[in-house]
Amino acid sequence: LTDNQSPSLIGAYGNAGIRTPNIDRLAAQGTLFTSAFATSGVCSPARATLLTGLIPSRTGVHNGLPERFTVPDYSAIEEFRNLPQTLKDAGYVTGLVGKYHLGAHEKPQLGFDTWVTFSGGHTESFSKQTVVDNGRTFDVAETGLHLTDFWTRRAVEFLTAQTKVRPFFLMLSYNGPYVLPPTVLDVPATRHAAWYEDHPPQPVGAPVHPYLEAFARSFPDNIPLRGGNVGRAAIESLTNPRALINVASEVSMVDDGVGQVLAALEAAGLARDTLVIFASDQGSAWGQHGLWGNSSWGTPYPAYNANMQIPLIVRHPGRIPAGRRSDHPINEFDLLPTFLDYLGLADRAIANTPGRSHAGLFRGGRGGKEQPVFFEYLTTRAIQTREWKYIKRFLAAPDELYDLRRDPEEMHNLSGDPARASVIRDLDARLTAFFERYADPRWDVWRGGTAKAVLTYGNRNRRFAEHFPGWTPPVTVKAVAFRDNPPP
Repeated sequence: LTDNQSPSLIGAYGNAGIRTPNIDRLAAQGTLFTSAFATSGVCSPARATLLTGLIPSRTGVHNGLPERFTVPDYSAIEEFRNLPQTLKDAGYVTGLVGKYHLGAHEKPQLGFDTWVTFSGGHTESFSKQTVVDNGRTFDVAETGLHLTDFWTRRAVEFLTAQTKVRPFFLMLSYNGPYVLPPTVLDVPATRHAAWYEDHPPQPVGAPVHPYLEAFARSFPDNIPLRGGNVGRAAIESLTNPRALINVASEVSMVDDGVGQVLAALEAAGLARDTLVIFASDQGSAWGQHGLWGNSSWGTPYPAYNANMQIPLIVRHPGRIPAGRRSDHPINEFDLLPTFLDYLGLADRAIANTPGRSHAGLFRGGRGGKEQPVFFEYLTTRAIQTREWKYIKRFLAAPDELYDLRRDPEEMHNLSGDPARASVIRDLDARLTAFFERYADPRWDVWRGGTAKAVLTYGNRNRRFAEHFPGWTPPVTVKAVAFRDNPPP
């Protein structure tokens, strides 16, 4: 799992300027999905959906969670069925290596046996980062490794210790490439940087989007953050060659790790018995539409495919067809039911999920009836079919409508066209019905609900308090952990 990575940053998805030979080889040996989409636009809610099959308005995780919590050992999703705990209860050896960003980081959560992570989710540096490695805390600088290489080394050590006696689950969660400022504007410091300085990736070249301009204006220029006004830093990233050199070199660092993981599986004799999945938590613009970053980097919050689309590649030699590409739409909330079904655990019920299993697609069969793509991030929601994309906003504007057949790049907003009124009515009704069915009123901020730990940062929660009299601010409460086999 990577962080803030658009599929357009990968060779197998058509980017010839960024070197990803190992990810490309993974795709050649498996199936690549061209229409996989995150359910939310930032890390914590997207990761919560990935692991639970639930939408943010059901989990209550609406934004990037803080580093510290008022409740000891707080986990934001432990009350729901989740992938690691389900596999642990089914007899798997489980390991997390890398970014977590779903609760307290000091001790293992969600049934993980191996626990190697860091606090929070924001990446300030790939060379200086305090990590927690199974109870031992130290700075990765002590190892002399780039943080991505450290995660890779620990992942390989985990895999080397496995045998065919017990099944295992490893969640290798890189915090690279992490395209966000100010990190992306630092001096590039990877073994790939020199090559990209000689062969710089081409910028998209789109003019600054008004959403990014408005985002920058929302910060005072003297804000006490490294890099100052991060909105202005994002605007600078659109044209500063250093930004894309950093992005490309960090992508190639992750690619190196993928190669080492695949080699470790081969060396251990486990390659043919192991399902390998490559994905990202959510997409991130790197110049498309004149935007930079994930869906939180805009006012209003953007929901273009550049923000929403994620890479998804699966490989299982002899079981998943090699060299196949599928454009069947896959929502992030489909992944948990798909994984469980593929592993023979489809009888584990996932309460309140809109997700559908695509295990048949993994095996080379045809997908079932297509479901629209659904997306939410705070005051922005979207529904997308093959023909249309409708973006609806609450306490924000404008709404947007795109004809994806004629305008796949989402350049012409048709929401004000009277001839499209019936299309909007239909999509709006389907979007509304979806959230009425799958949201929990406690966490549905469009209906007066709140969030776990944090909703918006700064003073932006006031719009919810002003709109809903008696509105409850975000809450942090320890929940009873979900278990298939609860202890006596």
